[in-house]
Parts: sequence; C-alpha cells; structure tokens
Amino acid sequence: MESIEIKRIIKIAMKTGRLMLQNGGETYRVEDTVKRMSESRGLKEVSVFVIPTGIIFSADLGIETFTGLERVNPEGIDLESIDRSNNFARQFTSTDMSLDEAEKRLSEIENPPKFSKLIRVLGSGFGGGFFVLMFGGSAIEFLLAYIASSMTIYITDTIDSKHLNFFIRNIIGGFAAALLSLLFVKAASVLMISASIEKVIVGPLMTLVPGVSLTNGIRDLISGELLAGSAKIMEALFIAIALAFGVGVILQFFMA
Repeated sequence: MESIEIKRIIKIAMKTGRLMLQNGGETYRVEDTVKRMSESRGLKEVSVFVIPTGIIFSADLGIETFTGLERVNPEGIDLESIDRSNNFARQFTSTDMSLDEAEKRLSEIENPPKFSKLIRVLGSGFGGGFFVLMFGGSAIEFLLAYIASSMTIYITDTIDSKHLNFFIRNIIGGFAAALLSLLFVKAASVLMISASIEKVIVGPLMTLVPGVSLTNGIRDLISGELLAGSAKIMEALFIAIALAFGVGVILQFFMA
C-alpha cells in the first residue's frame, strides 16, 4: 500500500471521528470508530486516544510509525450528524468503498442540511413549554414559558456567533431565561392573570441544561474512559453553575 493512500485512509478515519466528537458523540464511540475504519483497510497496531477536544492517532506503517493529532472544537449537540457519520463509518468498514467516494461522502456529512433559525427557535419554545406542563404548570404558564424559551434560544444562538466561551454564554443564557420569565409573569399579573415564576422559569432553563454532556460523561466513565468522562462531567457541572449564577443574579435583584 502506497504512503499517499495510507495517509488518505488515516485522514478519512480521523475526519469521521472529528465530526462525531464535535457534534456531541461519546469518546469511546469515536475511538472505536476511528480504530475500526483504519484496521478495515489494512493498518496494523492502531491506537486511538480521544478526549473531548482532540484525537490522537498512531499506527504501524511497517518501516515507520505514523502519529497524528486532530484538534476538535465542540459545536454543540447534533444527533443527525452523529448518525450520518456512524452510518458512513459502518459502510466504509463493511464495503469496498473507494477513497474518492469516501472523501466525497464526508464532505456531504460535514455540511449537512440545517434547520432554519426560525424553526430552531419555535421548536425550542415547544420543548421548554412542555417541560412546564410536566411539572404541573397551567396552559397560561405553558404559553409564557414557550415565549420565554423561544427568546432565550434566539439570544443564545446570537451569542454563539460571537464565539464567546461556554461559561460566559451560559451565564447570559441563565440571565436571559430568568429575566424573560420574570417579565412575562409580571406582565400577566398586570392583566390579572395568575402565573407562577417557579414553574415558568423551568421552561427556558431546561432548554439550556447540559443533559447530553452529563449523560455522555457518565457513559464514558462506565466504559472506562476516566479522563474523557471526568472532563464531560466537569463541563456539565460548570454549565450548571453558570446557569445558576445568571438566574441567581436576576432573582436576587428583582425579588429581594
């Protein structure tokens, strides 16, 4: 096997792993995927080490050992991208897919169709609103939470374009969730409509809670990925602290 072909195989495997990891895939799944893809094309003694922000790869090429590093910047949770990447990896390992076709498929996976910002905002509103109903909220509280959740996601999406770090982003998110919920409940009370701030605020907050990061961290720990699992759990913890700080500032200021 020529050196150029080997490097193309490694690049395809690493890129697949990067797409899975940056969209919220578990580290143990990424390690297994990159390793299987490489070994399916004849590479020997493949070692893959994954942390939430990078992939380290090593393989024996016969006369030399190849080692590579792929830096990963997490972009949030995109289950469709993870599923598409996972399906591609299975096809790559189980068929005689050419490298040209694999590179073309990866380019398509890297730029998947996206929901419009309006759909994201409206969908997030329903997500937040139905959480209020789960906690025993009324129809009015559902409506208020729906509007607050939609506006909160609009604000956090706008912040994402500024490339702020995740801690500041979630402080602002918690701040917005609490402020909007409080304002809408106050506006409802002016119209003689009763609504509980404790229930309304649940909606926008649940759209920001790092449930996937926490779940992935626990799954990584169970799978023996102690470093990656601990990092994911710490990330979820700091997001929760940031949200609590943002909410606490608003509640302390307006409800003291």
